[in-house]
Amino acid sequence: MTQEPTPRRRRLMRVALGLSLALNVMILGALGGAMWRHGGPGPHGGGDLPGLRSYASPYVQALPPEARRGLHGKMRASGKAHHLDREARRALYDEMLAALRAEPFQADVAAAVLAAQGEAAAGVQQVAHDAWLAEVSAMDAAARQDYADKLQQRLEAGPPRKKGKRDGRPER
Repeated sequence: MTQEPTPRRRRLMRVALGLSLALNVMILGALGGAMWRHGGPGPHGGGDLPGLRSYASPYVQALPPEARRGLHGKMRASGKAHHLDREARRALYDEMLAALRAEPFQADVAAAVLAAQGEAAAGVQQVAHDAWLAEVSAMDAAARQDYADKLQQRLEAGPPRKKGKRDGRPER
């Protein structure tokens, strides 16, 4: 013989489940945010392989703020033509999942998906290169020399370190 739960118990159960879900989402969000910010495991929190941002960052960070804004504006304006929208990216991932699950494995389909994703990334990268080159080409000789000096300082300084850390260990 089972007891029928009272409306109050049902409400309490829903509240408890809602709080549990909210707590889980907060924890996952915190972990995901930490991984996004610090780049995952590796010697300076940057992972074992440097990402695209690590190659482009010094070039962009050494630009004066107004040039940076101009670069980002050019990227937004012209990047749409070479950038896959969310639906197209999702469709490529779905194709890859189907290829991975197929028996036998469909290496040719996987290769085609990787090629399409690579072409899209190369298109965005080309837009970024063109926008950066246009910014630097528009500089006069003195501004370009100043930019080169700032870039050299950035490169010699290495990646920015977090306050309170020395050689990856907290200060004592």
